[in-house]
Amino acid sequence: MPLHLVTPFDRTDAPEDEQPLFPPVPTWRSRIADGCYIVLRGSLFLGSSYLMALGLPLLFFLLLSGGNPDAFFAHVANLGDRFLAADFTRRVTFVDQCKFVLIGLATLVVVWRMPRFIRDLDRELSGEKL
Repeated sequence: MPLHLVTPFDRTDAPEDEQPLFPPVPTWRSRIADGCYIVLRGSLFLGSSYLMALGLPLLFFLLLSGGNPDAFFAHVANLGDRFLAADFTRRVTFVDQCKFVLIGLATLVVVWRMPRFIRDLDRELSGEKL
């Protein structure tokens, strides 16, 4: 009687065209893992989006100064001096307008980046390769 031993290396996998009748049922552990992955990727997405939105005013001032650091800091100093010289109501109005503009910029950046984020997240969670 011959000795017949099949190791994992000797096995042949089923052809790729044969799909199982039923897709595998996700377990609670895989769902929690997917949820944690989504939360981590979402927080990285929001953090990077807000950093981009906060960098846009700096980019504006750099473009306004033509890339010259002296002119850039002169614009920033002028803005700071005028802010400190203003009365309380004008300061509050200016801060409220800055909040409105920055939240609007952050919202535009998030809306602009959202379709790619959702497409990448769907691809990564479905297990597709690049």
